[in-house]
Amino acid sequence: MAALAFLAAVFVIAAIAGEVLRRRIERKTPPVGEFVETGGVRLHLLDIPPREESAAAPVLLIHGASVNLRDMRIAFADKFPRRRLIMVDRPGRGYSARPKQGWRLAAQARLIRDAARSRGVERPILVGQSFGGAVALAYALAFPDEISGLALLAPVSHPWPGGVAWHNRVSGWPVAGFLLRRLVIPLWGPVAARRGLKGAFGPGGAPDGYLRESGLPLLFRPKDFRANAEDLRRLKTEVAAMQSRYGSIRAPTVVLADEDDPTVSARRHAMALARDIPGAVYEALPGAGHALHHAETDRIVAAVERVAEMAARAQSGGAPAG
Repeated sequence: MAALAFLAAVFVIAAIAGEVLRRRIERKTPPVGEFVETGGVRLHLLDIPPREESAAAPVLLIHGASVNLRDMRIAFADKFPRRRLIMVDRPGRGYSARPKQGWRLAAQARLIRDAARSRGVERPILVGQSFGGAVALAYALAFPDEISGLALLAPVSHPWPGGVAWHNRVSGWPVAGFLLRRLVIPLWGPVAARRGLKGAFGPGGAPDGYLRESGLPLLFRPKDFRANAEDLRRLKTEVAAMQSRYGSIRAPTVVLADEDDPTVSARRHAMALARDIPGAVYEALPGAGHALHHAETDRIVAAVERVAEMAARAQSGGAPAG
């Protein structure tokens, strides 16, 4: 009986601690966009209009693992004066709700597409980084006639040897996962995140004030951490199921990566993907690291404009760029 009482007390303390943590983080990092509901799921979306009047295709930015839409906002908010920018917290991340089986790439792609369409966005250029690249691929496969093109930044696209980090595995365990998310992650997570930034951002490091401006602490809320861990645990199976279909993608595509990326192997993913998608263009960004959209923002903007030119040429009946 004493052991059961002790265990019950630990669970109560963990539940209270997780709720206190969530409220504290959300006070410091409130939503920056608006909320839309699609398919009964409430998503957080940021819609940035162009500064100049233009009919240019909008850009739909899909963030990677562990971060939220603020990561894309930091890199691109003022970089496309003629294009409308749409950023969405992926389901279960940031301030977006998580449906059942929200880890499925196809489910995330559909919800993001429906959220953008609810705002009148048509035929966007998809920009996906890392995990967001996998979601962008699922989007292109599911809605091939609804996009203008793809710019994929250090995307995850193929299976890889090995698994995921221990904390993402443990998060899926019934009891240990509950305690991990509420008692361990609040203390250990911020320390690990600082170490992770050094690896992800390469020699140039993260932008000044990145931890504060990116809202990265949102990851350490129990539900957000659980969703992120589940996304990563399921990702290999998801991309394995998609990879045989990449040859059907006809949208103009540019794939960019640092060939020394320590997080996502460019050879196994980006370079292989560029070979799999007909007409895709591969561009190496040496020294950019995994978070290449911060290190080489202007070159990525140029790549997006190149995708737009390829799309315009294809629409007018010209030969696709290669």
